[in-house]
This record gives sequence, C-alpha cells and structure tokens, in this order.
Amino acid sequence: MAKIIAPNPDFTGVSASLHFVKGEAETEDEWLLQWFKSKGYEVEEQQDSENPQEPEEDLGDLEPKFETENLSAEAIDEQYNKDEIKARLDELEIEYKSSDNKESLIELLKASSK
Repeated sequence: MAKIIAPNPDFTGVSASLHFVKGEAETEDEWLLQWFKSKGYEVEEQQDSENPQEPEEDLGDLEPKFETENLSAEAIDEQYNKDEIKARLDELEIEYKSSDNKESLIELLKASSK
C-alpha cells in the first residue's frame, strides 16, 4: 500500500478514481501511483519486509482514462459521478461553483473540449 499526498493539503474529493481526504489517499495500483508521480504528487511507498516490491516497469503513457471529447453529455452523465467531473475540471484548471449541479459541470467540461 502506498500513500499519495496531493499538492493541495486541503483537497478532499476524487481524483483519478481515488478518494482523497485532507490531501491524502492510498492505493496499491502501480499505474495510478506512476500517474500521480508524473503529475507532481508525492508518493510514499511502504515496503513490506516479507514481500519486497519488484522493480517498477515502464507504464508508458500515463494519461488518465477520462475521455470526454467524443462522448455526449448523456454518456458523460452515465459514466462519471459529480465528484469525478469536478476532479477533471480541477485538473483542467476550469473554474466552477461548488453549488453547480452535475448538468452545469458537464456543460463546462464539454465546452473545454471544443
């Protein structure tokens, strides 16, 4: 298990499918660990003395699998929850109001992909 520490220590929400609380989340997923490292997050890996980790393999292109360009607003609504959409807007540095409903957030996201 590894701890991921967000650049914003107050972040509580979902980013790349992980739930952060006060800037921290945990996962064993090597792909996610590498992706977060590539985005400037601190990753604290905990070594298990009984099961030492294998050397990390190259995971190639580490872009998240949050594809919206070719999706309709309805498809985005079905595939992603409000927190995931907000996290994607945060990654794209698109401002929104915390009171915005899911439909408004989807419109912002779709407008950014044009």
